[in-house]
Amino acid sequence: MAVIGKIRSYSGLLIAVIGIALAAFVLGDFMGYGPTGAQNLEVGVVGRSKIMYPEFENRVAQQLENWRQQTGNQTVGQTEAFQIRQQVWNQMLRELLLSKEFESLGLEISPDELTDLVIGRNPHPSIIQSFSNPQDGSFDPQMVIEFIQNLDQMEPSMQQQWFMLEEFIKQQRKETKYHTLISKGFYAPEMLASADYQNKNATKDIRVALRRYTDIADSLATVSDRDLRNAYNEHKNQFKREKSRDLEYVVFPVFPSEQDREFIRQETERLKTELENTQNVESFINVNSDVRFNPRYFGRGELSPEIDDQIFDAEPGAIFGPYEENNAFVVSKLNDIQFRPDSMSASHILIAHTMSASAGPETTLTRDEAEQKADSLLNVVRSAPGRFAQLAVELSDDPSAFTNQGDLGWFSDGDMVQPFNEAVINTPVNSFTLAESDFGFHVIRVTGKSAPTKKVQVAQLVRNIEYSNQTYQRVYGQASAFASMLRDNKDFDEAANEEGLSKRVVDNIRPMDNAIPGIDNPRGIIQWAFAERTQKGDHSQIFDLDGRFVIARVAEVREEGIPQLDDIRDEIREIAIREKKAEMIINEFNQAQGNNLESVANELGVETRLVENIRFNQSNLQGFGNEPAVIGSAFAMEPGLSPQPVKGNAGVYFVEVVEKVEAVEPQTWANHQAQLKNAFRNRVPNEAFRAIEQSADVEDNRHKFY
Repeated sequence: MAVIGKIRSYSGLLIAVIGIALAAFVLGDFMGYGPTGAQNLEVGVVGRSKIMYPEFENRVAQQLENWRQQTGNQTVGQTEAFQIRQQVWNQMLRELLLSKEFESLGLEISPDELTDLVIGRNPHPSIIQSFSNPQDGSFDPQMVIEFIQNLDQMEPSMQQQWFMLEEFIKQQRKETKYHTLISKGFYAPEMLASADYQNKNATKDIRVALRRYTDIADSLATVSDRDLRNAYNEHKNQFKREKSRDLEYVVFPVFPSEQDREFIRQETERLKTELENTQNVESFINVNSDVRFNPRYFGRGELSPEIDDQIFDAEPGAIFGPYEENNAFVVSKLNDIQFRPDSMSASHILIAHTMSASAGPETTLTRDEAEQKADSLLNVVRSAPGRFAQLAVELSDDPSAFTNQGDLGWFSDGDMVQPFNEAVINTPVNSFTLAESDFGFHVIRVTGKSAPTKKVQVAQLVRNIEYSNQTYQRVYGQASAFASMLRDNKDFDEAANEEGLSKRVVDNIRPMDNAIPGIDNPRGIIQWAFAERTQKGDHSQIFDLDGRFVIARVAEVREEGIPQLDDIRDEIREIAIREKKAEMIINEFNQAQGNNLESVANELGVETRLVENIRFNQSNLQGFGNEPAVIGSAFAMEPGLSPQPVKGNAGVYFVEVVEKVEAVEPQTWANHQAQLKNAFRNRVPNEAFRAIEQSADVEDNRHKFY
């Protein structure tokens, strides 16, 4: 059934859970955890609820296993692991915050309702996706029923995946109910519809004159301590900030020296001589090269420009190099020449065994049993080719067979694992064959090939140009000398200048950031910067990060919340100076002679400009930029009145309304009311959770663990 391909069992999950338990035990000893230090295992706190390290890591392990199953890649990089932890945190935070809302409202999903979501007339999209008919893609409710009936006989891991799917469906259904409750509370009366319609459609023509703040020198705007305090009290909330750090750091990159390069070149020359005389090229390459032997056959234009033109005119055994490519010395030997198709198409039925790479908990066949089964299938499809697709769906251990009936479509020569690829190459179109790969036994039907072209198999001896241990130790010694200067209380900048180092700066690093310019995988540095013992001015130990040594210094510490006046005095002073300039300009305006804008503008030495067709819901004032306060004030004025000063972003505007054009209102407000309600309701899913999150007391301690 298709669901088996959708809800895969997770063989690595048990290992991950055991690893989590061991990690928690080790962390307990290392960090002093125990009955009195249990709070140190709190990855996060949401109100009175706690997200504990073992629980969080268990969820992460599940997501990592999902990622492996979906991508087919068993190695999870640090960037991917970081992103998955971010996703798990967001999921758990959402669940905790919304569960409190659901509980307070009494929102539940009854057994009957869950049944309806699974096998009812309108099942959940996840059920439809998992139980679609593999023949035509249509949803087959009978497949769901059969799966549930056989659930007790399935592997525990498969049962667990089903229960997880049920929980996901229930959570989504609760969220839908919650959003519906909020959405139904929105109502747009005619008065609101009329006001909104006028705001969007009524226009005004205004004449403005701008006296810019920059027209007055800062030295002319005298700011007192009282002015600073008033500006701080009025604007301090806009400086509310997250916890952050400013870092200064120096990098000691470890590059191969000229001696290192020459040594590797000479070593490559020596191996070239051996490669010329070896009888087993593949074995020699796998033993001596930094890149394993590649059995692929290449067409013209697919090889390095260093050898592409020459090698197609050479005979097998010809050797080229060493030449430098991708930071490595390379020697290439022409190993074989064949005429092969560029692309092929085929279908297959995969039979896995307990020792194959595709084996799962449900795999029980030994290698011999799998081979016998594959041989039998080969005989069946040779005698009845029309059954191939059906047998692929029923018997193949390739999960994609549930949707493609074993048809792999067209693929390039070399895209598939070698035994499979060569079996297709050597089998005529519309014929069947058998191949064994690391994934098991493949019953193959060849369905198409392009015309053959000349291709070459090239054995490449690759020796990466890497730094030696002596070079590593030399650069580490430079970093150690710099660290020693800092331990002797040498100023960071002074020490960097003495050593000829370029100091780098990164501002506003947050606890769960994962990027520092020029540094891969910088989480260790960020964790150190936010450790409780790290203070402003502290410098770090030497971080060894992927071929470079890094020493950092905390230049600034910012805690969460509204900063004190002294911490943002320069920013507040700029605001206070602008306010003082605004007072001076408005005073100039009040003292100017004349009752119209032109006379006032002439006296102040500024130009007037007509701005037409402005609307209340705009924020951009044509010709001046973002000035919502000016537009809003203009709509509070009437034509024929004296010009009024308005403080804007660029300066003080003198505004005079020339003409006001009311929008012609529709005969009925029903459509506009419906549009308003829908606009509000569409914002509910995102903004409702954002409001809950902003009002919640959330303590994020992840930076202490990762």
